[in-house]
Amino acid sequence: MKRVLKAFHVALPTVLAVALLPACSSEPAVNITAAPKEAAKDAPKDNKPQASAGTPAAQAATKIKIWTQNRHDQVYMTDKIAKFNKENKDGIEIDYQMYTDNYIQTLDMAFATNDAPDIIQDGQNALKKYYPMGFAAPLDSYLKPEDKARYGPGAFVDNINMYDGKIYSMPLSGTTTRLIYNKGIFKKAGIAAPPKTLAELVDTAKTITDKLKGEGIYGYAQNFKSPASALQRSIDMIVTRDGGVEAGYDFATGKFDFASYKPVLQAYRDMFVKGAMFPGTESLDIDPLRTQFAAGKIGMYISWTHAEPGVYKDQFPTKEDWDVAPLPTADGTAKGSQMLQGGTGYFMNAKSKNLDKAWKVMQYLYSDDVEIGYHEAGYGSIMIPTVLQKAKQPDTIKQRPGLAFTDSDKLWPAIPLNVKPEGQDMYQVFVGYMLGAKEYSDLDKTLEDLKTRYNTAFDKAVADGSSKRIVYAGFDPKDPTKAMNK
Repeated sequence: MKRVLKAFHVALPTVLAVALLPACSSEPAVNITAAPKEAAKDAPKDNKPQASAGTPAAQAATKIKIWTQNRHDQVYMTDKIAKFNKENKDGIEIDYQMYTDNYIQTLDMAFATNDAPDIIQDGQNALKKYYPMGFAAPLDSYLKPEDKARYGPGAFVDNINMYDGKIYSMPLSGTTTRLIYNKGIFKKAGIAAPPKTLAELVDTAKTITDKLKGEGIYGYAQNFKSPASALQRSIDMIVTRDGGVEAGYDFATGKFDFASYKPVLQAYRDMFVKGAMFPGTESLDIDPLRTQFAAGKIGMYISWTHAEPGVYKDQFPTKEDWDVAPLPTADGTAKGSQMLQGGTGYFMNAKSKNLDKAWKVMQYLYSDDVEIGYHEAGYGSIMIPTVLQKAKQPDTIKQRPGLAFTDSDKLWPAIPLNVKPEGQDMYQVFVGYMLGAKEYSDLDKTLEDLKTRYNTAFDKAVADGSSKRIVYAGFDPKDPTKAMNK
């Protein structure tokens, strides 16, 4: 596996270099089962599935339910799902449901009530969470040698899309984050360039707010209503880029240590203290935040390279002049590498009663027919070689070159599973500190408490066999997979 991982690490930047790639509610944000109006004209008037070869007209279609966190690609995927539902000859109807911030909580409830979808998009590390619970179906019996070859050498990697030697997902797209900023607001506030340091981030946000709040414009916002969603896309990425740890886990020691979060947490706290944050940002989900950005009311926020172009093209069309920039660090340099998320796309629910038909849908979701257009439209940086060989460079990268992956965007190893500390988790604590919660006012004490609680929970999980200690001697955050190949 060391050889395979090395191949994947070497090949990934080459593949990605020619490319571009998560409503708080228990209800689905969007539910797509029917064809759009154009296709609906040709649908049977009784709205029953059309008969096809080998499928008796009287036989009801098997409904395959897909849940995804992605919503930026809604327009494109609506058409593709409708096309499948109209044309497939396997008696399948896709029920495609989109969620945003409360994706994992909604999945938790669905699994608890035996109502989980057949296919799950791997948003917010869903595969890593649900594999140990037995909810992910291995795909080895479905993947033929030619299927595996389609994804290129080194495509299947332990603790990313493989666990204990079995494949649970295939590489689909990659993503990382950038600072999203409004160029028009910067110009109006007299700011020449996006911030490179954390101090500049605070100063820039304050300058925008001080000069433009009379127009309802503020310097910075983040979707803090969902702490994990907000901070996994922002401070986690800043910390790895700045040479720190991944989600608090130090691969060099095999222990949790949150000290490297201190500078960025202080910077975010300063933006709150100085009034530079968009009012009510602590209760914003990502889509309400985006509507405010599209309306020209927010100067900066941090989000995904794969999502924002589609959001402002289709979901919340805007005339605002916006661009992206590298994430700021403590001193403006990248002492580490920014975490690139990739290697997975969708996985199948092991409890599904229709795994064979779910696999047919998986094949469609990963097909060139779906993914070439997806890539060219700029909805995601597809990692499938057969797609990249045929697809044109997305206009999104031509328009905003900063969306393209760089040498500083690298794959990181997966952190240990099943670490469940008592009390609030790291993201809840971090947002509490930013908002000025009294119990977290002493940041050094707060970070030490997190370290103690996480390592206690980790030691317990290792002892009972539900987790494994991962240690890479000489781990270098500038080249995260190098130590893994020794």
